[in-house]
Amino acid sequence: MKLNPNILVTVLFFLTFLIHFSLWKFVFHLDEIIIVKFYLFLSVMFMMMITLVILINRTVPQFLGLSVIGLILLKFGLMYLIRKKLNFEVIPGYKFHFILPYFVLTTLLTYYAIKLINHDKKQ
Repeated sequence: MKLNPNILVTVLFFLTFLIHFSLWKFVFHLDEIIIVKFYLFLSVMFMMMITLVILINRTVPQFLGLSVIGLILLKFGLMYLIRKKLNFEVIPGYKFHFILPYFVLTTLLTYYAIKLINHDKKQ
């Protein structure tokens, strides 16, 4: 059975959120408002990135790999700018809590782009 990359990326995204939220709430006993704001921001960014990857793949598929690198840099810059608004520094071990989900979602974006590139090569 071949799994659709759209479904796989969506399931892994929500699984990442559920695991991280469970650890945040029940193990570390931290305020859930900050993590919900963080994942809301990550969700919006992730959906925008996926949409841009699909649009780039439809218009200029030969530049998809390079554009994914640019989108990852853009995402990194936006995370740097938004960190002050979300008060990351008040959380003990905030680097662990916020960098790991960022890298998981960046990995999912890269996986999705690779699937699109490989799909285009087959056709």
